[in-house]
Amino acid sequence: MSRRRPELAMPRFDLNDTLYVLRDNLGKADAFITAAEELIEQCWGETEDEGGDGDDSILRRRNHVAQLIESAKLAVRAAAYTGKESDKYRQGA
Repeated sequence: MSRRRPELAMPRFDLNDTLYVLRDNLGKADAFITAAEELIEQCWGETEDEGGDGDDSILRRRNHVAQLIESAKLAVRAAAYTGKESDKYRQGA
């Protein structure tokens, strides 16, 4: 008795799902950028006399801003990729 693997079918392109992913990634990018902007305002608006944890607090916030910006860049790239995939589908259809 031979055991054959079933052939995997090519995934079917669904424009509605693709547009949902595109909007979701753009929404994520917007949220990450907005959060980064708020953190930047906090860092620039606070002086050492106003409290805070000194250099550790500033470093932590800078790292958080860098992480938010990197996440936003990745979300935008994912959205761009999704847009390219939808273009391929439209051109092939």
